[in-house]
Amino acid sequence: MKTLRERHLFRDSGRALVIAMDHARSFDTVTGLKDPNKVISSVIEGGADAILAPYGTASQAADVLGNTGLWLSVDTTPQTVSAAVERAIRLGVDGIKAELYPWCEEGDDHLGRYTGKETVLNMVTLAAECQKWGLPLMAETVPFGFPGADKRTPEITAAACRVASETGATYVKSFYTGDKESFKVLVDNCTVPVLILGGPKADSDFDTLSMVRDAMDAGAIGITMGRNIWGHDNVAGITAALAAIIHDDASAESAAKLIG
Repeated sequence: MKTLRERHLFRDSGRALVIAMDHARSFDTVTGLKDPNKVISSVIEGGADAILAPYGTASQAADVLGNTGLWLSVDTTPQTVSAAVERAIRLGVDGIKAELYPWCEEGDDHLGRYTGKETVLNMVTLAAECQKWGLPLMAETVPFGFPGADKRTPEITAAACRVASETGATYVKSFYTGDKESFKVLVDNCTVPVLILGGPKADSDFDTLSMVRDAMDAGAIGITMGRNIWGHDNVAGITAALAAIIHDDASAESAAKLIG
């Protein structure tokens, strides 16, 4: 049974199109997010179900969000978890997202300070606090940290998602493994629902739509995608195309016609 918060984040089908807008807290240069509320308005027009944002963006978005769901992107340590969750609840968000870096060495997480084991401990602590308050938690898995992309095999990615699900997270956000067969193994091995992340800027719209179509066919419940949406020339159009795949089971070919 969905909680009231999850009804803001997911449709009755259990699927969701989440727009990730939390890049400014981690990346040095972010284009396309100079006016967050303009982006939010455009993706809502296109059919987005929820926004993922850091505190600053989230705290200024109330007037444009309406009934659209809101995930808060947080960075915590076990010592700061309680304060972060209280802050999220005071803001009125529907869920929290945090990163998990299985097997990364110290300095390879995006903060440059923690080992994989420390981020697992942090997620366990965060999950317990979120459960106390009925707050959904999405764990974004980055095995070996961001510098470890060459080690991110389908098997490793699936194992990282299982680690994330065992921490007590409600949902897992994962890299797509490249093909439907290996991604189905990942989904089947994870004990909670999985959304895929968008990754680097795609070579073409059709590549993005095809990846999402394949991920949905393999068992994903949706996407949490950023730059391939807010970095697009037609933000509302690409959002509508992705919504058609996720919610209407459209093919990549028919969804592409909605971009214009």
